[in-house]
Amino acid sequence: MKKENYEGFSDNAIRLLSAPKGNSKLAMAHFIAMSDLFNSKSNPNGYISLGIAENVLSYDILKEKLVLGDSKESGEVTAVPPQVLTQYSDIGGIPQLRELIAVELLQNQVFKGYKPTNNKLLVKKEQILVSGGATPLLENVFNLFCNEGEKCIIPSPFYPSFVYDAFQRFGVKVVAAKSEVFNDNDEIIDFKLDLDVFESLYNQGGVKMVLLCNPNNPTGYIFKPTEIKQLVNWCHSKKIHLISDEIYALSVFNENGNEFKSIYEILEGDLGEYVHILNGFSKDFCLNGYRIGYFYSQNEMVFRYMVSTSAFYSCSNIAQYTAINILKDREYLERYIKTNQKNLKEAYEFASNLLNQYSIPFIKSSSGVFLSLDLRACLKCLPDEDDEDNKDAFSKEIKLWEAIFGNKVFLNSGKLCYFDKPGFFRLVFTLPKDFVEQGIKRIATVYNSLLNK
Repeated sequence: MKKENYEGFSDNAIRLLSAPKGNSKLAMAHFIAMSDLFNSKSNPNGYISLGIAENVLSYDILKEKLVLGDSKESGEVTAVPPQVLTQYSDIGGIPQLRELIAVELLQNQVFKGYKPTNNKLLVKKEQILVSGGATPLLENVFNLFCNEGEKCIIPSPFYPSFVYDAFQRFGVKVVAAKSEVFNDNDEIIDFKLDLDVFESLYNQGGVKMVLLCNPNNPTGYIFKPTEIKQLVNWCHSKKIHLISDEIYALSVFNENGNEFKSIYEILEGDLGEYVHILNGFSKDFCLNGYRIGYFYSQNEMVFRYMVSTSAFYSCSNIAQYTAINILKDREYLERYIKTNQKNLKEAYEFASNLLNQYSIPFIKSSSGVFLSLDLRACLKCLPDEDDEDNKDAFSKEIKLWEAIFGNKVFLNSGKLCYFDKPGFFRLVFTLPKDFVEQGIKRIATVYNSLLNK
């Protein structure tokens, strides 16, 4: 084996490059699938990727706003002057976009028109920072509140890349606060922000912040406002910061689940010094490739830090003017949100009906672009790991994942999402129906063949 040459590299670069690679097949699965993607006509035996959180269902209504400019009655389009797009813009975001995010998006939509009794707590554009996606924002927040080796608590299960975002450059550790509630039949019946779990993790030392993803990725679960308020009070008592990631706030489609309330509404507009909101356009607006994120904080020192470092992750003018084009048309914005939520609901019902048809258990979802499969029943049908050194509670889950991937379907495993027990998998349903139908059919083939062994 060729010896690695790190001569001249920084300690941080060496730490990253020499880190254990983990399961290389898991890491490369997405790229393998994308290089040989399913097409019902031209490549019916290709891979089906149900593992990437993208919503392709609302492009038809979205595309009318992806042309920069205002459509006139004549049907002509007045383009944004090219010079505006080629010049530098304000650090932290174009003022018009920050104003639109503050009023039209947050106050009127995400916060559902809620206005605190104290007008000083209304969202101001001076408290909004725009960036090139939510990921660099979050990475910078980890660097703001944590030193290398310190910890962030995240209720689990959670989005796998949070671990990467925290650790990759700044060495911040993520610790999972289990939220699953099982009944006597070992079924997940609820999720709970259990302060006893948070307290136990805090007492182990080094905890500097909490990250709450609500609505939750990967389950689509919406946490109860009373529990969120209790968690905020707990953070205040420890003087640690809480980041509320609300990137799926407008992707709620199931009225039978818990009602989503932004942490802003829960706290009656008073975020104070320790609570901050992270959001973006990738999920609710299906603009993953545009890379538009935004951050809201009432803490002046926190905001000063974020602005002072924002040059490293600024958002392009083209992307910002696209967002302006969407938000400045209130009638369109409301129509888009309703249409997208309708599309999400129909896609969820299509996927859940198929899963029921094939007798595949899953956890009901209320929001987002995904649901979680519960394939634990067939784990006992898989052989035990021969290598005792590699044997852990999730070794059979990896075998099951490999069997599903061998049948050319890519899913996120529960281990990557920090589920408490093995056998859960995240499935994205916001794809063309033939993708979803064929993918579930292939999963059912693996699942039922193992059960019938």
